[in-house]
Amino acid sequence: MRVSDARYGRDIRRYELAWKLVRFDARTRTIKRWTGLSGYRIRTFYRAYAAGEPAVSGSPLRGVAPTQVQFFWKSAQLKCEAAVLAGFLRTFHALPASSGEVDPDSLPSIPRGERLCRAYEEFQSLVPDTEITIEYAMLLLAELVRGVQMELGRCSTCQVLILVDRLAIAATQCAYCAHEARAGLPYPVTLVAAQPTLNPEEEPEDPTPGKQGRLF
Repeated sequence: MRVSDARYGRDIRRYELAWKLVRFDARTRTIKRWTGLSGYRIRTFYRAYAAGEPAVSGSPLRGVAPTQVQFFWKSAQLKCEAAVLAGFLRTFHALPASSGEVDPDSLPSIPRGERLCRAYEEFQSLVPDTEITIEYAMLLLAELVRGVQMELGRCSTCQVLILVDRLAIAATQCAYCAHEARAGLPYPVTLVAAQPTLNPEEEPEDPTPGKQGRLF
């Protein structure tokens, strides 16, 4: 029987990807899903190599990985950082070219995991204090591939790459252009300030056809 190196090469890549995910504080379930390693092998690997590593936390995180996309809309800062991360995901080919090209459930794999980690490393070197963890990066990747709640787009003013909330009705602007357009005022105040004020005596009695008149 001839022994092939392909199997052992795949095993080495599995453990290398697992080590990167461990250093990013990914949960055991996440590492299992992306590497194909069993939970027992991951825990054994963690005890053997990660216990004395200063850059790794004392024990792997427990619980369920993040699933709420509202995290990316918490602040303008997070929205901008998510767009930058999405740009890295696209540059390193972790993000498919079109949203319907890949099934989101089939994303976890060794080659895509390697590209994902590479993109996240570059992003983290640019934004070291970000709140976006590796598991939020995986969530972002899956939601962009699904294309239901979010997608990548361009700012309607400056054409910079932005993360677009597909369920929102606001203009597709980056945080800077939106702030400039509103002049630092809340959106409802901007609308009120932009509308002309009419006295009741000045309001026309017969409204223009196609427009709703005053009810009371």
